[in-house]
Amino acid sequence: MTAWQATLRRRFDRAASGYEALAQLQQQSAERLADAVLQQLILQQAISPQAAVRPERILDLGCGTGWLLRHLQRQWPDEQLPSLFALDLSEGMLQAAGAKNGPLRICADASSLPFANASIDLLLSNFALHWCDDPAQVLAEMHRVSTADGRAFCVIPVAGSLSARGELAGQGAALRDLQDWQQAVADSPWQLVSSELEQWAEHHETPAAWLNTLRALGVTARRGVSGGLPGRAAYAELQRQLELSREPAGIPLRYQVWRIQLQA
Repeated sequence: MTAWQATLRRRFDRAASGYEALAQLQQQSAERLADAVLQQLILQQAISPQAAVRPERILDLGCGTGWLLRHLQRQWPDEQLPSLFALDLSEGMLQAAGAKNGPLRICADASSLPFANASIDLLLSNFALHWCDDPAQVLAEMHRVSTADGRAFCVIPVAGSLSARGELAGQGAALRDLQDWQQAVADSPWQLVSSELEQWAEHHETPAAWLNTLRALGVTARRGVSGGLPGRAAYAELQRQLELSREPAGIPLRYQVWRIQLQA
């Protein structure tokens, strides 16, 4: 495990207990992703019942507290649930996901998946792949474990997220430019089926609430930087800058996300 991965694990282990109370946009995104998967399955069944193939094994990469797979289970159209696998680098997140009637939980790195070649029919990832050191490596691993007709549905935050102000953009996160991800996908074995760039925002009453949300979501870790948010003087400057970004609804916490569907 690299120093960066160890830092991430510590951050998300600490964030796990309060994550769901604050990760509202992430939960909404997870539900939309799961619904998109279900809609496609239903559409395939309606168009060509004989040719439609339901996934037997589904893997959630960077599952966090398991919100995505829980929603998928609740909405699954029949009792024949596929085998579900929830993978995360953080033991704390996996413990928060719970085990009762849930997916098999696996603590591992998405860049080195503990699955055999061609063993997963459907890969999902919501607000997780941006933490990976090497997009090319994680895409290659995803393709390695995917079956020949497998698919992947991913939601990836990109540069421009977290704040409207340049000096705060990317604070605490490993956010790459959209073009970097587009190139990584183009260079990968995957075929890009669909993509959409979206902008979301949630608002907070005070700078402290804005910053506390970042801490609670585990996004205070940065590559090559020890510790979390800056010291007191810099913290005060962050608060001042956040006040300057205030809108009528409050201080915006913005996300720019790339939603993609891939075909093996």
